Amino acid sequence: MLAVGLLFAPGAAQATGTGTVRAWGCGVSNFGQCSAPAGLSGVTAIAASFAHTLALGGDGTVVAWGCGAGADSGQCSVPASLSGVTAIAAGSTQSLALKGDGTVVAWGCGPGTDHGQCSVPAGLSGVTAIATSFSHSLALKGDGTVVAWGCGPGTDHGQCSVPAGLSGVTAIAAGPAQNLALKSDGSVVGWGCCSAASSVPAGLSGVTAIAAGGHSLALKGDGTVVAWGCGAASTDFGQCSVPGGLSGVKAIAAGDFQSLALRGNGSVVAWGCGAPAPNDGQCRVPGGLSGVTAIAAGGVHSLALVVPPPPCTVPKVVGKQLASAKVTIAKRHCRTGTVGRTYSRQHKKGIVISQSRRPGRVLPARSKIDLVVSRGRRS
Repeated sequence: MLAVGLLFAPGAAQATGTGTVRAWGCGVSNFGQCSAPAGLSGVTAIAASFAHTLALGGDGTVVAWGCGAGADSGQCSVPASLSGVTAIAAGSTQSLALKGDGTVVAWGCGPGTDHGQCSVPAGLSGVTAIATSFSHSLALKGDGTVVAWGCGPGTDHGQCSVPAGLSGVTAIAAGPAQNLALKSDGSVVGWGCCSAASSVPAGLSGVTAIAAGGHSLALKGDGTVVAWGCGAASTDFGQCSVPGGLSGVKAIAAGDFQSLALRGNGSVVAWGCGAPAPNDGQCRVPGGLSGVTAIAAGGVHSLALVVPPPPCTVPKVVGKQLASAKVTIAKRHCRTGTVGRTYSRQHKKGIVISQSRRPGRVLPARSKIDLVVSRGRRS
């Protein structure tokens, strides 16, 4: 099972806005998957696997890197004509792209690594999400049903056998021997075998996102995380031991040996990588990493998509009530600085009578604007 776990991929993470890719890990098992191409920007989604990384650009094109040191099965060779892509997913030896017309394109699966996971079913259309792992691929259709393919000889653990009657699905995730489906009622369905990761905890509800790797994760609507599937000693690297007090989470990612959580403040939390896992640094989040809008976890590396905050465009708040002025300042990506108070014959109590920054100026994000507020007339 460990050997299989070394070769899975959890798919991709979508961001709001465009940004740059930060990668960490790749300490010993370095296939170039942490080395983002120079000048890469305008990225809207990221995907991580064992030996390669994918990035989706805002223009609908895909960039791939890694696949070094004998790990090249063609998964980094993006088709030259590929465009109009809206989502990506990365598997051990394959890559998937979802196009805006609802069709799926797959590439990779070179000699000796083809389990059918690159053979997209003929006529597949109306797809809204994709996922892929070691030897199989998944597609979620607009009608809430799931299609699976791959699972060639010696790799079939039941993960290609979609449960009969499964419907109302809103999200999918693929692990090496399991699949997860999130339903519209907040419940999770798992299938596959040979892995406790497919055994969804009894009573799990209120889920808003899922992730699958060598284990499984669920994000609940209250911002907390549930993990399962690390029961066997040979597969328990601490990746199921959610840090106490972890809250405010808005996205999750499951790797081979690590779990990642993206918090609402743009920071990333990682756990796992315990012995006997190959600790390549994928659990060591870079110091000062912030402004993250999406995450992805591969076998021996982790990814973050960093979107720079918009600049502070100074608004005119003179004449506004203080509470209203603060809201306006925040909406312009600035922040309220020191608030002084003074008596005024012309202005009622609580009205802003001066500001430290000239309206219309463009400053770095969250620049401070000091205010002076009227105390009203001196009695």
